[in-house]
Amino acid sequence: MRQSDRIKAFVDAIWDWYGSHKRQLPWRDLSIPDDTERAYQILISEVMLQQTQVDRVRVIFVDFLRKFPRLRDLASASNKEVILAWRGMGYNSRALRLRDAVRTIVEKHDGVFPKDFAELIAIKGLGAYTAAAILNFAFNIPTPCIDTNIRRILHRTFVGPENADGTWEKDDGYLLKLAGEGLVAALQQQGVTLRDFAQRNRLEGCVGDAQRDGSRRPFGPPHHDTLLGVPRDARNWHAALMDFGSLVQTKSKPKWNECPLTARGLMRTTRNNFERSIAVRTKGKGRREKVLEPGRTINGRFTPNRIIRGRIVEALRDANAGLPLDAIGRTVCADWSPAHHRKWLQGIVEKLKRDRLVDCKGKRYVLAD
Repeated sequence: MRQSDRIKAFVDAIWDWYGSHKRQLPWRDLSIPDDTERAYQILISEVMLQQTQVDRVRVIFVDFLRKFPRLRDLASASNKEVILAWRGMGYNSRALRLRDAVRTIVEKHDGVFPKDFAELIAIKGLGAYTAAAILNFAFNIPTPCIDTNIRRILHRTFVGPENADGTWEKDDGYLLKLAGEGLVAALQQQGVTLRDFAQRNRLEGCVGDAQRDGSRRPFGPPHHDTLLGVPRDARNWHAALMDFGSLVQTKSKPKWNECPLTARGLMRTTRNNFERSIAVRTKGKGRREKVLEPGRTINGRFTPNRIIRGRIVEALRDANAGLPLDAIGRTVCADWSPAHHRKWLQGIVEKLKRDRLVDCKGKRYVLAD
């Protein structure tokens, strides 16, 4: 099968599947007329979803917006207010980066959310994927992007399974071109080309060889061709890929019997070659002795420092008057020994101070103001 035919068949299969499997999530299909406030909610959801499961984000996303319903509410919030509102999410520094990004929009863009990729990615804390996600989900501006789910789907479909060590044979530059070609096929009724993406959003890596003939058609309004009531637009195309990666082509246990790409013979990854890769990977883990991140063994179990960081912030959330170092140690370490662990814990707390999550008042540590 030619690559162009495979891409078209891939797109048709994903659209068909999504028409009856679309998830209902609180940050989807937002009926918010104000572009900035709509983009603000998309930004919150994207930052929350970076390292947290969807089911947890469903709840905390709604609670967070009750506390900071508008962009300027979050921009004016203190460190402590944001950290308290982030309870249950983990990776607390994300909350401050989110607040700082919103402040940048208020201070440098007069409180108006940019619609240009280059302006978005220039905001500290927004990477290429987050910028593209805002364009797709908030503004319905077609923008190729790669996240964990999209990377997995594209690579397994067009290249093959991940390597035995969990890495990928093809890099994101290669997959981004595939993402662009897929997006063109998904939105073919809109007359969108890969060159549009490159010129509009300065994503030169998205221009594939098949689109270098110089022809281009301008972006038009979102096309309203629908499948079971779902508009075939940039917003829904990327949501379809997210859902397919989360529900069918999952990281560890793909649902091969439910995969329409497998049923239509489109996947270069099969149950057999995927399971061979997993088997090699699992066997390799048994020989791995090297610890890849800082931490220490607590009661016979290795605990990374990042887990201790989260425990410290959680303890301080419930201690308005703060806690001395020894009290923090007794709270977060079951084997706490001041003589053996004080220097280690002090180093973690000092890093939290540098990250603006924690402050020291006298001999007690508190959440940063």
